[in-house]
Amino acid sequence: MLAVTAQIQEVSARKAFAETQAKRYDQLLSARSVSEEGAQGKRQELEIAQAALSAAHANLDASRQELIRAKADRDGLMRQRANLRLVSPVDSMVTRRDADPGTTVVAGQAVVEVVEPSSIWISVRFDQQRAQGLSPQLPAQIVLRSRAGEMLPGRVFRIEPHADAVTEEILAKVRFTQTPQILPPIGELAEVTVALAAQKSMPVVPNASVQRVDGRLGVWVVEDGSLRFAPIKTGATDLEGRVQILQGLNGGEQIVVYSYKALDANSRIKVVDRIVGKSS
Repeated sequence: MLAVTAQIQEVSARKAFAETQAKRYDQLLSARSVSEEGAQGKRQELEIAQAALSAAHANLDASRQELIRAKADRDGLMRQRANLRLVSPVDSMVTRRDADPGTTVVAGQAVVEVVEPSSIWISVRFDQQRAQGLSPQLPAQIVLRSRAGEMLPGRVFRIEPHADAVTEEILAKVRFTQTPQILPPIGELAEVTVALAAQKSMPVVPNASVQRVDGRLGVWVVEDGSLRFAPIKTGATDLEGRVQILQGLNGGEQIVVYSYKALDANSRIKVVDRIVGKSS
């Protein structure tokens, strides 16, 4: 391109000089100072210079077209190169490679698996009967199998709309509040404890005191030295084995926590401070 531009400048200078010479010789011819052949020669030099300038402009146009074609070829090669590069849509970590270098793959075939650290969550299963009150944004404590004893803070991210009908469990996703610096292996087991929202004050009884008599759930209440079976409706159960009583008790009743034998309304009882052979 630069060479053709320089050529045009040179030919333009020659053409301008030939025009000047042709005009001067025409004037001299009018004054009979030069011959007709001399003036004709200068006109031919001007025509040659004009033809050379036209050829130089044609070369410049051809060079411009060649440059456009070269740029198009370069753009095509760059797009082809982009198709050969694997670029992750997010800043992530490669967790699995499904194809080795040199392996032939087809369109749509997975080559690598990447995981975004901030999107890691734990799939947690909750018993349907004990999942009342479970909702997103509840705080949780996470203990990874590889870091026993270390509790990591988390939060319930979402509750899956479909429960497991076979295991009778509700599925939830729990995220780390702060992503660990060393990520756990994908698929590692973990123990998750979710803190449910505070419940209003209601009677609670030890789980061991709840019995089923004639198909009814209830507790044995001690009244004036005799027993009365009180049907109850239970609520949530905490980690210490205490059961919330929704109906059946008012609070303050004396109930049987443990007995050697199955009880009925005519059973004779003796209240003791502790069971012999059991730690207090």
